[in-house]
Amino acid sequence: MKMSLETIKVGMSVGQDLYTESGQLITPNNTLVTPELLAKLKKFKISCVEMNPDGLEDQLDVNIFDIRNTPGFKSFQSESAEAKESLTSSLDKILQDDPDNIHIDMVKNLSTLLYESNKTNLNLIDMVYSMHEYSDTIYTHSVNVGMIASHLGHWLNLPDDDIKLLVTCGLFHDIGKLLIPKEILDKPGKLTPEEYKIMQSHTTKGFELLNQFDDIDYRVKKVALLHHERCDGTGYPMHFGSNELDKYSKIIAIADAYEAMTSERSYREPICPFTVVNYFEKEGLHKFETKYVLKFINKILNSYLHTKVLLSNGKEATVIMINRNIKSRPLVKIDDGEFLDLAVTPEISIVKMIS
Repeated sequence: MKMSLETIKVGMSVGQDLYTESGQLITPNNTLVTPELLAKLKKFKISCVEMNPDGLEDQLDVNIFDIRNTPGFKSFQSESAEAKESLTSSLDKILQDDPDNIHIDMVKNLSTLLYESNKTNLNLIDMVYSMHEYSDTIYTHSVNVGMIASHLGHWLNLPDDDIKLLVTCGLFHDIGKLLIPKEILDKPGKLTPEEYKIMQSHTTKGFELLNQFDDIDYRVKKVALLHHERCDGTGYPMHFGSNELDKYSKIIAIADAYEAMTSERSYREPICPFTVVNYFEKEGLHKFETKYVLKFINKILNSYLHTKVLLSNGKEATVIMINRNIKSRPLVKIDDGEFLDLAVTPEISIVKMIS
């Protein structure tokens, strides 16, 4: 099988004679890969090599498991269901004519609960993706964004107080959508320009709603207003650039975009996480804070190692290794035992995660 140079590991066996462009032999067939050989191949600008398949699986240290059967996932599943119900009740009461600050406190307490419950769960992202069997409502989306943001905060080595605040920001960021007409919010087809303008107003509506409460951190209110801004100035409602956005808004923007794209919608199926990462690789490095989105990409895909996927050629496979340079195109093992490096087979891609 052909593998990109970044994927090849020391100890693997070359499956072809390799020559320079002038016909000089670089290394013969069946040569074991060494650090020196990898450096030599890089020097001659060899991008991919045919490798011997024998023993390849052992060399890659495959350890396949189903995250959904772990106690951690089952615990998360139960906690998320309870959190959604609690958040639903709390946010609905906040929208009453005479809101009570006790309901704000309920959501704050929920923020702390979610943060404490999930701060050491390394498989959270895979679990969140698997939770989309639940109704994809504003409430579920808000819970998921808060938890994804908390993990990004951990990956960025932010202080605990910042991470707790990120969870609260996630829970409140889309509260303005509860003030958008339901026929627009739940419309199965494409929005008209006028409807899209109304939908975009959820950012300002959310800020205005939260601004009624003095004891809500102002940074939470700013995130409700700014989570659809982009670092290149293409977002809304203010068209702010990177220098005008705080770290909380930048982090929630990434978590919100990822969770929204990987969620099921009435007008489409969930978008495959590898497709979303491909979007981040192609466009996201300009639209989102570069150092944040790079860290997110690096960590997010590690949570999908050893998971089952459906390829565009109709075959099922298991993700074995993430490519260093094109992370959205990993090395996979097809169910018939063949290894396939998607980094060197652009005609084939991952189209769906398999439960």
